[in-house]
Amino acid sequence: MFLEFSVVGLVPAALVVLAGIYVRARQADGKLARRWLLFLFSVLVLLYGTQFLILRWEVYRFGVLLQPALVGTLVALLVHLGATRELSRKTIWITLPATLAIVALMVYWWIETDPLLPLVSAVTALAWQSWKWRGKRRWLACVALFLLLLMVCAGYLIPTSWLMNRPKWLHGSILIGNLFVWPIVAVVLTARLVYTSLASDRPSNWPATVIRLAVAVLLLLVIGDLIVTETVWVQAEDSLSVIPVVVFTAAVAAAMLLAWAVTGWRRLGALIFALLVTLTASYASEQGWRISPPWLTEARAEKIDRAIQRYYERQGHYPSRLANLVPFYLWRIPQPVIFRDQTWCYEGGDDYYRLGYVHQPTFGVPSEYISIRIHAAADEPPKSSWPCDDELERARSKAPGY
Repeated sequence: MFLEFSVVGLVPAALVVLAGIYVRARQADGKLARRWLLFLFSVLVLLYGTQFLILRWEVYRFGVLLQPALVGTLVALLVHLGATRELSRKTIWITLPATLAIVALMVYWWIETDPLLPLVSAVTALAWQSWKWRGKRRWLACVALFLLLLMVCAGYLIPTSWLMNRPKWLHGSILIGNLFVWPIVAVVLTARLVYTSLASDRPSNWPATVIRLAVAVLLLLVIGDLIVTETVWVQAEDSLSVIPVVVFTAAVAAAMLLAWAVTGWRRLGALIFALLVTLTASYASEQGWRISPPWLTEARAEKIDRAIQRYYERQGHYPSRLANLVPFYLWRIPQPVIFRDQTWCYEGGDDYYRLGYVHQPTFGVPSEYISIRIHAAADEPPKSSWPCDDELERARSKAPGY
């Protein structure tokens, strides 16, 4: 389903790209900036009006298909706003207020209907432009990218249960950065790496080109892994999977910018880039739906149990806590994929250990179906309260019919 939506959604964007190529090829350099901004503004108004009418007529399927082209055109307009310096004062007074009014209406409408689209548009435009920054602004972009990578690492390495007990602003920032901002930035960085490999007119430096393309492929793999993980969580929580759509929309916008930034046969690189990202997102989403959350949780528990056994063989006793396994036996502790706010239940001593988690067969089951599942144990732990008892009570309290 997602692949069909993506392929059909590429068609309006491709038509806009072809029209833009025609406009850029027909205009002299002196008039290109003015005609180009007017072209983007006209397309934006046309697409926005068409989508608004389609959704008013409740033909939602066709309206959604226009969103990638609409976002791509808006991103191109935001990226080229700097060209307003080349326009006459009269043209600026006519077009700029109208453009700002249309963009404000679009953002307001999107916030009411789909609040992710303004985020995708703004982050895509900012990430694309920051590649060309120089001086202090280049350092600012590097610092922002470094902070974003720290947030991504925090999302991967720090258990979600710990994050959810922190201040809401911290948890929310890491969640938005890890699940939405980072995929968009990764897509744009991939497009920029492809652009750098295609745009140079100098004799090709194939080692540098190979390195850039290898980094681009690595970024695509990271995006795919994120989509797989979040799709499994979508099953566990019975929520909506939006990351593939966000990735696809950002990829279409970046591909439109890429097609307009290069010439000749190099424009095929933009099409190939858009298709590769689309196929990656589609394949990762499909693989995620094939993975059952209980199965993945059991597989992760088995991985932890093997690490516990290796620890016992070398140390002569079981770890007192799972954190002792990092980094020599596991580089990180994978978490159960049942409840986001819960982690493993574990206790260990010299000659005993017990590893378990709070289990539910599927989302939304009555409280009596939620139980403690012991994955592995050795000997008898001392009679004392186990963290899983409190976790079980908390999970049951949120279940239907409690």
